[in-house]
Amino acid sequence: MDFEFIRPALLWLLIPALIIFSVLLVRNKKSAPADLIAPHLAQFVMSDNHKKQSQPLWLVAVFILLAIVFSAGPSFEKKQVPVFQAKNARVIVMDMSYSMFSTDIAPSRLVQARFKALDMIELFKEGDTALVAYAGSAFTISPLTNDASTLANLIPSLSPDIMPSKGSNVIEGLEKADDLLKQAGYLDGDIILVTDGVDSLDQEDISRFTAQSNYRLNVYGVGTEQGAPIKLPEGGFLKDIQGQIVIPTLNVSRLSSLARNSGGKFALYQTSNQDIQTFAPTANAEVLKDEKQSQALWRVDAGIYGLIILLPLALFLIRRSSLVVGFLFVMFLPQQQVYAAELPEVFKNQDQRALDAYQQNQFEQAAQAENTQLKGAALYQQGNYQAAMDAFSEDKSATGLYNYGNALAKAGELEQAIEAYKQAQQLKNDFTEAKENQALVEQLLQQQEQQQQQDQQQNNDQQNSDGQQDNQQKQQGENSQQGENSEQSEQQDGQQPSDQGEQSDQKGEQSESESDQQNKPEMQSEKDTSSQSGEQQPEQAPEQQQAQPQPSQSDEQAKQQAEQQAMQAQAAELTNEEKEKAQQLNQLLRKVPDDPAILLRNKMQLEAQKRNYQRRPRGAEKSW
Repeated sequence: MDFEFIRPALLWLLIPALIIFSVLLVRNKKSAPADLIAPHLAQFVMSDNHKKQSQPLWLVAVFILLAIVFSAGPSFEKKQVPVFQAKNARVIVMDMSYSMFSTDIAPSRLVQARFKALDMIELFKEGDTALVAYAGSAFTISPLTNDASTLANLIPSLSPDIMPSKGSNVIEGLEKADDLLKQAGYLDGDIILVTDGVDSLDQEDISRFTAQSNYRLNVYGVGTEQGAPIKLPEGGFLKDIQGQIVIPTLNVSRLSSLARNSGGKFALYQTSNQDIQTFAPTANAEVLKDEKQSQALWRVDAGIYGLIILLPLALFLIRRSSLVVGFLFVMFLPQQQVYAAELPEVFKNQDQRALDAYQQNQFEQAAQAENTQLKGAALYQQGNYQAAMDAFSEDKSATGLYNYGNALAKAGELEQAIEAYKQAQQLKNDFTEAKENQALVEQLLQQQEQQQQQDQQQNNDQQNSDGQQDNQQKQQGENSQQGENSEQSEQQDGQQPSDQGEQSDQKGEQSESESDQQNKPEMQSEKDTSSQSGEQQPEQAPEQQQAQPQPSQSDEQAKQQAEQQAMQAQAAELTNEEKEKAQQLNQLLRKVPDDPAILLRNKMQLEAQKRNYQRRPRGAEKSW
């Protein structure tokens, strides 16, 4: 028997009721006349009214006792009643098995499935949407959110290559979607399965799942019944164990029956948007945007029947006690429906006002809260992570340390954030959020260290290249100076014989007017001079030979110098501030991942490592 009280708090009224009646019982017993008269005379002295005076007190006690118990709402069964729920929710479950690489739909099933998923997101203008991907195991890509841009950024990155394990575990993907809707508190919702086929072995499990789930299963089929080979990204086609090329086909009847049995809809891929219009919200849902009717289990209050049973006792007590008459009058008054009134602003304290402001996204006003957690959360939402760190640091609980670690991570203090996550896990066992964030921050710290090493290596390479350029410029300057010296030496050598010739001519003219004896020494001096000049010429010949190829080499050096001067002039046009900005921009561009698929892959790999399967997951036997 499933028995419980709907309003168990009313049972606390039994305590004061028992105390009051105990006091009244003791008082009546002390004031009874029979205590003052002998027992053998009491039956003759006391009237019948005195004997029956205490009987109504017991009847009133029983009546009030039963009234309290019945008012607490004893319930023996549950009943389905209509309820209303705000908005609508759906989860898109995307198949990331290797069969999605099949090319029967150009360019591939995967590409077209991603395009259709993006179109679906634009179609769902109301409610929350989540995203789940599955292969050998299922992973939550995005929880329920009304931010379409977040989903639009994640969908293009989905690929079988980023999934930790191969396979087609559709059951786990559907169970993951069911958990997301249940955890968010939705009593009604849709699961949209985007797949290119379901194995016959999984059909029975899916039927059992839809029978137990409160949510509709809608199926969108991608592919053709003829199928096509699976083209692998690295080239070639996927083959089975026997070496045969795998050609996956789409079983339309199987998929449509799964959707029909759960009350959902089925659509097959089309080049137009008519296919996804099948999953568009109905006209009734558009009218009731904020309310959606569903069924929920509600306790049946059996106390009303107990109060009806008390009516005969009440009629008997009406003539005995005016107190009971007043009690019954108040109990059976028609009750007006009571609504919860919002507390006026003037009666709210600072934290209550801050909480209201936080819920309305007024984070500046919410930051005035006295509660450190609320104040830190508001500062965190503002992006003031340093102030949020100061607020969270005052709370030494597991949640406070977890929030403190988040603020540290946002502020770039990765090592301190890891330490805060560790302390939070020590205070609270199985703190999954702190453990996951710690793993992500450790991974980010490792990437940061690798990036710093790469930057340092690049700086060293840049310094080496700058040093080589300086040496090259220095060598070019020495070569050019050497060429100038060789030209000057040639000019000096050419001038020296001519000067000597002029001197010998002058001496010859003087010798004609002098004596023969003086003429001989002069001739001898001419020979000596000519012999000396002849001795100097062989020494200068090697220098002249070296200077002959020099003009062609100096032309190349001049050209290189001109190019370097042009580059330096162009760099000189940038100010120091612009140079720093350009360098910072280059470093930031190197740190930004080129593809969010890397982050998704790392996230799913970390989550896959945490899962300890006692058996091989269903659907993992088939690798496509």
